[in-house]
Amino acid sequence: ILDGDVDPEWIESLNTVMDDNKVLTLVSQERIPMTGSMRLILEVSNLRSATPATVSRGGVLFINDADIGWKPFFDSWLSKYKKAGTMGAYHDMAENVFTLCLTTYVSDAFLDDLRHKNHIAPVVELGHIDTLTTIIDQLCTDLKGNKKSHEFLKRLKEDNKEEEIKSIYEGFFLFAGMWAFGASLDEDKNSFSNAWKSIAKIKFPEVGMCFDYYYDIQEGWLHWDTKVAPFNKEYDGLYINIIVPTADTTRQAFLLDLHVRAKKGMIYVGTAGTGKSIIIKNYFNNLDPESVITQSISMNSYTDSQAL
Repeated sequence: ILDGDVDPEWIESLNTVMDDNKVLTLVSQERIPMTGSMRLILEVSNLRSATPATVSRGGVLFINDADIGWKPFFDSWLSKYKKAGTMGAYHDMAENVFTLCLTTYVSDAFLDDLRHKNHIAPVVELGHIDTLTTIIDQLCTDLKGNKKSHEFLKRLKEDNKEEEIKSIYEGFFLFAGMWAFGASLDEDKNSFSNAWKSIAKIKFPEVGMCFDYYYDIQEGWLHWDTKVAPFNKEYDGLYINIIVPTADTTRQAFLLDLHVRAKKGMIYVGTAGTGKSIIIKNYFNNLDPESVITQSISMNSYTDSQAL
């Protein structure tokens, strides 16, 4: 499988391989026959650089992302909640709640309105859904791994309070959804917050935007101020390295840690001086050096692969 654009310089060398005889001819005139079971797949974004000789030697399958959409990905992700024991004892409730939440909160009209909003960086719809599922998965994993939360769920189950358990999963969906669909917004973030708060069945506090709150399984929506760690007054390092914890830094560190533990990439976008590097470096400095190795690289227009 060759993933990338077709380079006319090297694709001509594969013409003999793509013929019926399936023989690779090297510059040294060495001929390497391919076995009958071998197949060559080129995954490309376009055929601008491909020659007629190359195109005529293989079948072309055009896949449009609009035709497939993101629903097969979501259905595939949701299927793991159907498997007993995969996500804990309450997986069946989670599956039903997430399916209902998708219909309620992520409608075609909602996505169409999202396309017309101003984003800091362009994000494809599948990217939104991938972030949604990543955050939900990690929240459910933390719910399963936290002893206090697990015992709380167990008591709800013993008391037959299934509606409260369903509300927890819906709260996870709302929290994940507001970051998955609203994090990349710029000027329209306030209007998105108002719309998200208006359709949420688990009501947000009226003060502030939805991004100002996180979901607690026992207390509901709580302001990030309640999660801010106290400032270390005994810090004796350099003055330039002093970081005073705030609701914003706590929120950013939580989301960064969530994606790191989920082994998912994350990109920070913003103008100079907004604290991107400070938050990331502070998070890395608090990681266990025995299990995580970090490296900071400054790049510019002259940075090439050899420099990296």
